[in-house]
Amino acid sequence: TVRTARGVLAAPREAPYAPTVRVLERVQQVFPVSAVQAELSVWSPEALRVLLPWCVARGVGFLAARPLGSGYLTGTLTPGQGFEPDDVRARHPRFTAEMMAANQPVVAGLRRVAARHGATVAQVALAWVLAADSRVVALPGTKRSPFAAENAAASALRLDENDLREIAALPRARESWDAWG
Repeated sequence: TVRTARGVLAAPREAPYAPTVRVLERVQQVFPVSAVQAELSVWSPEALRVLLPWCVARGVGFLAARPLGSGYLTGTLTPGQGFEPDDVRARHPRFTAEMMAANQPVVAGLRRVAARHGATVAQVALAWVLAADSRVVALPGTKRSPFAAENAAASALRLDENDLREIAALPRARESWDAWG
């Protein structure tokens, strides 16, 4: 796994993960890369632009971190919901009451697709990640076995082209820093 600093990924005028791909190219010359881990979710699809295509072109596995957006894409979190002080979401800009409210249309869209399939919002979010490519392995985290079983069932959910188009048309998820440009 090769990771980069957040500041590098936020470089202006360059596709996210482009610096990572350059590093991977250099690493690949010395040692074969077998898998790459990066965030990939409906909420954070940036890896689809550069990083996943690089992996696919080279037969490299892709481990999708935070495919449920740290729980947001389960549809069970509500704007203004508090988190325990030791929970990273208590300090993350995505989980402020304002940003959670602003991103409710993303969850609402996933909920519509889920209703058509008799699935949960989390299962649709995971199925979307898995639909990206057969080399993608979603890494949802959970502390409860019922959620682990629910997550595993997402592998049987097949989203059709209409579902994928509907999800692609959802509003872009907002971050608290979006207001600054």
